Amino acid sequence: MKKSNVIIMLAATICFACAQQNQEPCSKNDKLSGAMRLPMQGNQGMGVLDGSPYHYEIWVDRGGAEGAELYWYGANRGGGAAFRAEWKNPDCYLGRIGYFWGDGQPYTAYKNIYCDFNYTRSANGTAGGWSYIGIYGWARNPDAVDPDKRLIEYYIVDDWFGDSQLGVKTICPEGCEPVGSITVDGGNYLIYTNIRVEKPSIDGTQTFIQYFSIRQDMEQERRQCGTISVTEHFKKWEELGLELGNMYEAKFLVEAGGGTGWIDLSYLSFSMEDKPRRNN
Repeated sequence: MKKSNVIIMLAATICFACAQQNQEPCSKNDKLSGAMRLPMQGNQGMGVLDGSPYHYEIWVDRGGAEGAELYWYGANRGGGAAFRAEWKNPDCYLGRIGYFWGDGQPYTAYKNIYCDFNYTRSANGTAGGWSYIGIYGWARNPDAVDPDKRLIEYYIVDDWFGDSQLGVKTICPEGCEPVGSITVDGGNYLIYTNIRVEKPSIDGTQTFIQYFSIRQDMEQERRQCGTISVTEHFKKWEELGLELGNMYEAKFLVEAGGGTGWIDLSYLSFSMEDKPRRNN
């Protein structure tokens, strides 16, 4: 993306966020209709969503590509980013909408990022062997001494389609290492890292590091509405030595490792705010 386009997008983001912030997301539960199907070519799709500060990406790994869809409700409905995602037996499906910077700046350049959300979804057991619902993105840290840490994939996980509680064994099963925790937005998140060796990424097949903040489910804490204080996680990761570098994106994600299911957001809004919200 050209630098001028990024500046225009950021200006639109700030103006749009002013109108959207400080809404109570758990009251925004009116079901939406008339969503627009977002285009894919082959097993992927991406692009700017007209009239909004948002961007979408879809990616399907082998199998089930014909049954993988992402629909957007429009810039003036449901907070401006609300979407519906559907999948049918993919090996892996990722659908996401939110902020996109491409070759962006460090997270500190984007003020305090918040995501307000409200959704319904298909039942547990409808998203295959693994699944994630929450904030997702990539970042690049070219100055990292360890080459495996120059590309970062990150997750802030608030919900999933499994029956058991959220935890490292269900969300991050491939040898994750615990590094700390953060209490924010009314819950405690455990923080883990993981190295993915020669796996698909935004830069092709690469070895890269993953950061996870995983909300600890105590029945009432497995949320389908609320606020995610995105920047608070970034700050904590940095405090623990987990550098992000330059931001590629920060989006609300559903990821499914198989199965047949759906998620439907009645409200999704991101904002960049000058000051941290008082409840954090």
